Amino acid sequence: MMDFIIPYITSAAILATFILYLGLLIFILTWVYHDAELRGFNGWIITALTFFSGTIAGTFLWLLLRPKVKVQPVISN
Repeated sequence: MMDFIIPYITSAAILATFILYLGLLIFILTWVYHDAELRGFNGWIITALTFFSGTIAGTFLWLLLRPKVKVQPVISN
């Protein structure tokens, strides 16, 4: 009986790992896109560069090389 169940458990673990990886990938690339747009860069270009340079290495490079946000005063009425 156990020989019948083990392949399903390993398949479920691999599928869960893949889904977790895709979720983290989407989260990181979405954050990079919005952060680049906030800083005045084309978000699609920065996101593509991040993705194709290896997502983790590309994200760290973006964190190191990104310019500071220009603070804009809030005008209250």
